[in-house]
Amino acid sequence: MNFQVRSPCVGDKFSSMHGQKGVVGFLESQENFPFTCQGIVPDIVINPHAFPTRQTPGQLLEAALGKGIALGGKIRYATPFTTATVEVISEQLHKLGFSRGGAESVLNGQTGKRMQQLIFAGPNFYQRLIHMAEDKVKFRNTGPVHPLTRQPVADRKRFGGVKFGEMERDCLLAHGAAANLHERLFTLSDFSEMRICQTCERGANVIMRPVAGGRKIRGPYCGFCKSSENIVKIAIPYGAKLLYQELFSMGICLKFQTEVC
Repeated sequence: MNFQVRSPCVGDKFSSMHGQKGVVGFLESQENFPFTCQGIVPDIVINPHAFPTRQTPGQLLEAALGKGIALGGKIRYATPFTTATVEVISEQLHKLGFSRGGAESVLNGQTGKRMQQLIFAGPNFYQRLIHMAEDKVKFRNTGPVHPLTRQPVADRKRFGGVKFGEMERDCLLAHGAAANLHERLFTLSDFSEMRICQTCERGANVIMRPVAGGRKIRGPYCGFCKSSENIVKIAIPYGAKLLYQELFSMGICLKFQTEVC
C-alpha cells in the first residue's frame, strides 16, 4: 500500500458526517485567526450560507451537543433513535455560561479586539475527501477542439479546456467584467468570422467566382443578391454560425443587422 502525506491547500475538499461538503478557499496562519476567550483557535471557519444550501441542521446540533459535553456537561447518546432535543442542548449550554444558541464572544486575531457579534463555535467531526487540488490542477493554452462546434473539448486526458460554466459566467456578470467575459466565452473559445451582405442582411459565402477576362478570384459573394458588393466581415461565435447554417438547412433564414463599432 502506497500513501502520501499532504497538507491541506486551497482547493482541497472536506466534508462533515452530515454531508456538508466544502472546498478550502483561504488559508491563514494561526496568529491571525480569531480565537475565543479561552484561547481556542478554530481549525475551520465555515461560511454560514452553507447551511441553508445543504440543509444540514444536524451539524449544528452535533457542535452544540459536543460543546456542552466537552465542557463538563452530561454525556448524551446521539444515535438516530435517542437524539437529545434542542431544549436539552440549549439548557446544558446555558448552565455552562454560554448563550442558549451556543454562541460566544470571539476576539479578532489581527487586532486583538472583541468582535461585536457573538460567534457560534463547537467541535465537529470532519473528514478529508479524495478530491484534491494537486490531482485536479490542469492548464491549457492551445489544444484540440470539437470538429462540429470548434470549441475546446472536455476531459483532462484529451488535453481539453477548463470548463467555464453558468455560475462562473454569473459571477463575471455580477461584477460587470464584460471584457473578461467576452474573452473567456468568445475570444478564447470559438472565435470565428462571417461575411454578411448588408443589402439583404443574410450570410454570404467566400467562393471562387469568375470575373472579366476569363479569370477567377476568391472572395465574398452573396447568393441571394447575386453580387459581391456591400459585404462586410463580422466576428461571431462559431456556435452562432453553426446555428445559422442548421436553421438554413431547415428553410429558416436569419437576418443580421450590422453597425460600425
